[in-house]
Amino acid sequence: MSNLRSIMKEYADLRDKHKKELEHRKSVLYAKLPRLRDIEESLVKLSIDITKAILNNSQNRQELLEILHKKQMDLKAERVELLLENNYPRDYLELRYQCKNCKDTGYIDGKKCSCLVQREIEELYKQSNMSSSFKRENFDMFRFDLYSNEAENGKISPQENMKDIYRSCINYVKNFDSHDKNLFFIGKPGLGKTFLCNSIAKELLDAGRSVIYQSSPDLIDTIRKYKFDFDKEEENAPYLEELYHCDLLIIDDLGTELSTQFSNLAIYNILNRRLLNNKKIIISTNLNTDELMSTYSERIYSRILGSFSMYKFFGDDIRLKMRTM
Repeated sequence: MSNLRSIMKEYADLRDKHKKELEHRKSVLYAKLPRLRDIEESLVKLSIDITKAILNNSQNRQELLEILHKKQMDLKAERVELLLENNYPRDYLELRYQCKNCKDTGYIDGKKCSCLVQREIEELYKQSNMSSSFKRENFDMFRFDLYSNEAENGKISPQENMKDIYRSCINYVKNFDSHDKNLFFIGKPGLGKTFLCNSIAKELLDAGRSVIYQSSPDLIDTIRKYKFDFDKEEENAPYLEELYHCDLLIIDDLGTELSTQFSNLAIYNILNRRLLNNKKIIISTNLNTDELMSTYSERIYSRILGSFSMYKFFGDDIRLKMRTM
């Protein structure tokens, strides 16, 4: 809601800017072509006369309206002729809009205009902390050929495993509104965990969902900054609320943050509040389950292991493969 209020203020400021620009164009042009001012004043008077005629129940009301409308059309035609004769566009004395469909209101017949939807998506991208990595890290760019198709020790191959995880991620996005699943990506570095996090985030952001994406160290630093910047406590409060209430929170590289009493408490509070409010979370980590249990308190790892669907990534580091290709 705070984002929408901010965006709607932008629309109001934009309309105000257009009005001031129109007034400036009028003042300059009326000084140069005084007849245009006379036409404007006559049109205003005619509009008043037309309104009075509509409210008048006299027998000749229709005849009077036709006369007034003809005068109105003649004046508008004269105005256009004057503008064109002096090398001005015919709409020079009309309000200009960034979006002609909604006239910079953001709505058409009570429904959001496409320009407002796009603006909200842009704001969501900015809020999400996602970077230009979306251009190269999305579902369409995922490469299964980087994973070995050879199975080891009776297990499925890394390639088949990734196809299963990929399909699960596609379904996670496709059915986002009808499930309450949280995802936990676990595996060594360079196996595609962050890539799939980015892919999920992009799809949801493009659908107008609120997503916040942060690495675990950045998340802890952000919470510390916003929580203890007392001079901007009121200003920072909405952002902290977004961490708890956005549609999806993605925590990348859990376990790379400096482990302190504060960081553990911050992670627990986020997990606990979002789980209690049925707000979805995706976590990725390079830790294995034993390392997870030795790094975090029971109340943290029990929530992860008990409330998340775990997906194990295995195989060779695909980033190293890409560097040699």
